[in-house]
Amino acid sequence: MGGKILCARTTFRADRRLGHWSSRCLERLPKADDPEYISRTAVAGRGGMIFGAVVVWGDETMANERRESFTREGIETMKWGLVRSAINRAVWDRTLGKSPMCCYSGNADEGYRVSFDHDKTFHDRENEPGYEPPAWMTHHHFPPIPHARKEARSRAGWQEDYEGNRIAEFDVWEPTNSGAADFQGLYAQWKQRVDKLFTGWGEPDRIPYEKNFWEAATRLRDAIKPLGVVNVPGESYYLACRSLGLLTHDPGAQGTTPPARMWAPQINGPIDRFVIPLQGTLLNLHVLGEMLAAQLDGLGNMWQSTRISVMEIGRQATRRMDFTGDGDTTQALIKSAGWVVGAMGLIPMATAAGIGLAAAGLVLAGADAILDEIKSKSKEVFDIPAAINGATAEEIIRSVQDVLDSGQDRDLETQLQIDESDSAETLDVAHKHIVEDHTIYNAETNIYTTYFTMDLRDVRADSHPEKPGDVDISVEFERLRDAGKMFADELGEELRAASRGVRDVYSTSSTWERPELSGGRAIGFGTTGSWPNWSLVRDDLAGILDTTANQVAELGEYLIAAANFLERQDTSAKETLVQAGRELDNAFGGPG
Repeated sequence: MGGKILCARTTFRADRRLGHWSSRCLERLPKADDPEYISRTAVAGRGGMIFGAVVVWGDETMANERRESFTREGIETMKWGLVRSAINRAVWDRTLGKSPMCCYSGNADEGYRVSFDHDKTFHDRENEPGYEPPAWMTHHHFPPIPHARKEARSRAGWQEDYEGNRIAEFDVWEPTNSGAADFQGLYAQWKQRVDKLFTGWGEPDRIPYEKNFWEAATRLRDAIKPLGVVNVPGESYYLACRSLGLLTHDPGAQGTTPPARMWAPQINGPIDRFVIPLQGTLLNLHVLGEMLAAQLDGLGNMWQSTRISVMEIGRQATRRMDFTGDGDTTQALIKSAGWVVGAMGLIPMATAAGIGLAAAGLVLAGADAILDEIKSKSKEVFDIPAAINGATAEEIIRSVQDVLDSGQDRDLETQLQIDESDSAETLDVAHKHIVEDHTIYNAETNIYTTYFTMDLRDVRADSHPEKPGDVDISVEFERLRDAGKMFADELGEELRAASRGVRDVYSTSSTWERPELSGGRAIGFGTTGSWPNWSLVRDDLAGILDTTANQVAELGEYLIAAANFLERQDTSAKETLVQAGRELDNAFGGPG
């Protein structure tokens, strides 16, 4: 069904057939009492016809009920659908929108023939003998609107007198110039408005892609996984500590009693000051890495929600232009901030094991500080009620702009800024703790308050409060060497591998970059979001792992040298131990 109406009237002959109407005013009418085709709406859609305020619909409406994907093709389809509907609505705004009696016919597919100087009642007398219409009566013709941006366009519009003679012409696709006709560039105006409206938002190749963030989070978790299981039976740190005699219970040994702790002036300090709190350091670093990964998960969720919201806003705007939307009824067009904080809220807290002391004696202060910061920002993602409203095409476009970026608290842009600001602030807190806080060893209480780093310029100082008074040296040389090898060859390399894996995750900011909005301001929290803050903490983590790996390796070599000296007691072994001691001190910044 695809009829057109020019100056239609609302009464019909009893036989429902067309009377003697001017061919310029009416081509054909449908059955006015057919409920399949008649809808009391204000404007016809594609293939529709208008009877005053009554619309006869064709097979489909102007509104695009299909939800397009956030792809280059999907964005173009969504935007052009809105352009067509905006033009269609703009023509309606100038005609039927001002007067339901306006002389109006046509649709987006076939073009329009309307009048701005008379209404349809002037045509009621046109078939009367001797009737001459006023000479000032004119009609304007507007060409069809193409279905796609690249589709060939009919550019010409014109004004004609009542006899059909053209008296003025204009190009609807040529932007308006000073002094040009009132309808010059009418269609171009709405194309430009819609394109400007979605500047930045409608660039799928430049909007950060959520899958990249999720995949990066997986890679990061794979890299830091060894840090979270250091105290698990069978892992290198656990085995080294077992060799040193630091376990009171060994669930993996089928009830066998772990060996007793070894004692010697040469090894007591490194064990108490570094080996025992090392568990806490690595667990803290694991939580730090989990925080970085959780942020990537949250940012990925945020960008996925953004893409969905942009497309839904465009779809609802098109429906509103076509009078098929929900009017001023609020819709869940966008989601609130909370993606990043919500993802970080899922970080599991590390659990210390009793290695070298009771588990309660190892305080994971660094992890606690991060999780407390996250808890303080606690928020849940919720639907933000928003309405695409307005009585004209202009008002609807402004309403869309407000939902996207109004500078208020409840638009899409503001929610992105809040999420990325939460990300940056949490990262800044973590970096502050990394720089300012170091593990504290209280020798008197045998309690370790551990952070992400250790400042041990006196790593070899022997001050254990519970050292047996009648034992100066109690060492099994082979066990001590085994522990040294485990540290130097196994754990050191595991930490280096973890550092390499961490550094490989987002070594550049390219994935975080996003386009600018129409005002020149980047979407969200700057041109790369919270990348500078995230990459700083990522580099902190990788750097600490490298430093710790070097310290672990030097410790291992020192323990091996100590075992050889204690066993052989010769000059060569002593010189080797002295040199290993210097290198161990240097790994911690030199002797205190």
